[in-house]
Amino acid sequence: MIEWDALYKVSLGLYVLGANDGERPAGSIVDAVMIAANKPCALALSCGNLSFTKSCIEKTKQFSLSVLPKDIDPFVVANFGFQSSKNVNKWDNVEHGSLNNLPVLRNALAHITAKVLTSYPLESNTVFIAEIDQAINVRDADNLLYEDYRNYFKNDVIKTFQQYMKEKANG
Repeated sequence: MIEWDALYKVSLGLYVLGANDGERPAGSIVDAVMIAANKPCALALSCGNLSFTKSCIEKTKQFSLSVLPKDIDPFVVANFGFQSSKNVNKWDNVEHGSLNNLPVLRNALAHITAKVLTSYPLESNTVFIAEIDQAINVRDADNLLYEDYRNYFKNDVIKTFQQYMKEKANG
């Protein structure tokens, strides 16, 4: 038996994952990231198998992570979490820059770029093991944890996305 409430107690942050599809940047929200080794400096990233961003990573073998602060605009999480980069250029909706030719959020706590060493496909997700190219501290503040998202931030994200979709529909 798996009690999901027990698993939610495992500390996870929220990140914007960035990649390129060859013509434009792609991105999504991820929460399953961990530093896996220090020699070489590597991390593990789990990506949903249906994610367009995941397919971009498989093609290019590289990605970026923007570490989200607790004070992030709820729209950022909604933008990257509630729509697909296959259909929407999400990066056009937020202030961003580039690191190693990969998209990163301007208002993130840190920027990380990595190159995939290997991957492990599972039924729902693929786990990438990647060597970190660059890790840059942008600013100091508390990072947004998945627990924070579930406990108090999720409703703001949903409301923000609903408002965005109404405005988009009304032109």
